Amino acid sequence: MNFPNLSGRLGGVMLGLLLVTGCVTTRYEYMAPHTEQGRYCATQCASIKEACQSNEISRAQAEQYNCQQRSEYRYHDCLHHARSEDEAKRCFRPACWNNPNTWRCDENYRQCFVGCGGTVRTIKEE
Repeated sequence: MNFPNLSGRLGGVMLGLLLVTGCVTTRYEYMAPHTEQGRYCATQCASIKEACQSNEISRAQAEQYNCQQRSEYRYHDCLHHARSEDEAKRCFRPACWNNPNTWRCDENYRQCFVGCGGTVRTIKEE
């Protein structure tokens, strides 16, 4: 018996299993500083982290807006310069995707927290 698509399907299943089993989740456990001064310092770190995240969210929103504006402009420009209905059908609006990337804020917070006398434990889970 001949199964021409079997090797392709089997390869797809194996790739899917590899992707699922290869995922590692990292989480962090925080132990507060022992001194009042250290806890106050850690509170300041948290405020800085929130400001950093807020700035990153604003940056991502502005970039998303700018991308959408460029996309609209290019689409309407393409329609305006199309010489036929077929050319106009080839005009498209590229999708815009922009997410805030707060990993640096989180990393800076962990370093600041440790600098205040706290402890951060990294836990990796599969």
